[in-house]
Amino acid sequence: MRPFLPAALIATLLAIAIPPVHADLPDLGDVSAASMSGADEVQIGRDAFRAMRESELVIDDAEVSAYLNQIGHKLSADAQMPGMQFTYFAVDDNGINAFAMPGGYIGVNRGLVLATQSEAELASVLGHETAHVTQHHMARMKAASAPNQLLVLAAIAAAALAAGTGNGNASFGAINAGIGLSLSNQLSYSRDFEREADRVGMQYLADAGFDARAMPAFFERLQSANRYNDNNALAFLRTHPVTIERISEGQDRAANYPVKMRADSTDYLLVREKLRTEQLPPDEAIHHYQISLANRQFLNEGAQYYGLARAKLAAHDVTGARAAIRQAQKLLPDNAMLVSLDAEIARTAGDTAGALARYRQGLANYPSARTLIYGELDTLIATGQRSVALTRVKEQQQRWPNDPELYRREARLYADRDPLRYHAALGNAFYFEDRDTAALEQYQLAATAPGDDFYLRSSLEARQRELAARIKADGKKAR
Repeated sequence: MRPFLPAALIATLLAIAIPPVHADLPDLGDVSAASMSGADEVQIGRDAFRAMRESELVIDDAEVSAYLNQIGHKLSADAQMPGMQFTYFAVDDNGINAFAMPGGYIGVNRGLVLATQSEAELASVLGHETAHVTQHHMARMKAASAPNQLLVLAAIAAAALAAGTGNGNASFGAINAGIGLSLSNQLSYSRDFEREADRVGMQYLADAGFDARAMPAFFERLQSANRYNDNNALAFLRTHPVTIERISEGQDRAANYPVKMRADSTDYLLVREKLRTEQLPPDEAIHHYQISLANRQFLNEGAQYYGLARAKLAAHDVTGARAAIRQAQKLLPDNAMLVSLDAEIARTAGDTAGALARYRQGLANYPSARTLIYGELDTLIATGQRSVALTRVKEQQQRWPNDPELYRREARLYADRDPLRYHAALGNAFYFEDRDTAALEQYQLAATAPGDDFYLRSSLEARQRELAARIKADGKKAR
């Protein structure tokens, strides 16, 4: 079960009169932020994203995140948004939807990724949502509400996401009990903005090397599928109304772009199946892949064997997992995700030497693959190779100084050995996740811990001052 939403987020929701939150993921693009600075929007988006992560609504998977940001940043490469750092992430929700939040935070549901039948279709949705941000639709929407409504809506998004996952705890009952107006009109873009996002998003799509026809084709397929949906209301179509006219306009516009026959990347194919195996129980996933392979019903055979390997491993069938990953490796080009799963299977089988060899060979070919980095470190830590692991952590922190997962592993290495460095490392992990209060608490614990390290203590004192000032400023804004 997911934890409750943070108390501050619940308090924000209960302090206003808003109607029952629908369980499906809403957009936040209808509120004018003309009275708010770009920095305010970024802060709002960051706070909402942090709340969603803390409530386990974000799929915190290094491979999935790396892939979505890789394709997302290709789409936003030509966007004229100085200082904007787009963040693309997957949401733990099986509904078919995607959304943009203030500050360039763009989420896509697991269900939408699985609904796509090509990488271009997924890119078309990410391009559309990116266009909502670059065209300032959030700020351009007319508003007759308080200046802090973007913050309120960001909080509602997190609450709605949690409600959509079936978490029926008392917190959401209390939230919904205090709500009084319909969000259906507030949390959707106007038709004009949807058309503009189609037009600009299609340009991003084509510039990134994808076929522009994927956008109207995907929307048309969703609309057709919606006719046979029991409640006739796919989430994406509620928040992104698609009409025959809009599809026709998209088709006409796409005809002006050259046809691009681009094969789906291996990363897309594997990420799609990884998300599927995390959606289904192991026995159901195994059955799914066995049937799809037997009937030859799949986008890519190698990706099916990858999914089967993951499902077999989740079912503790190491032998079956090893056989399936070997088939995937025969059918697919070499890929960091294949290496990572192969090494994980070896670790599970107790072959730590083989796992380390696979991780290191993989890192020689894919030095930026975070999952391989984390896997090697976890294997070193599990086998008691503390000094080697610590050296590797420090090396990777030189390359990725803002990676909270590296600091978490550093903290594990110092636990029960060095309280100063343990609390400092854990504080750094929270700091780079924008969890200011938690980070400050760890830095304060480090300040009272024994140990002589003048440079470390000086840096911790500076961080404490920074966080104390930031928390105080955020408190003033909230009043």
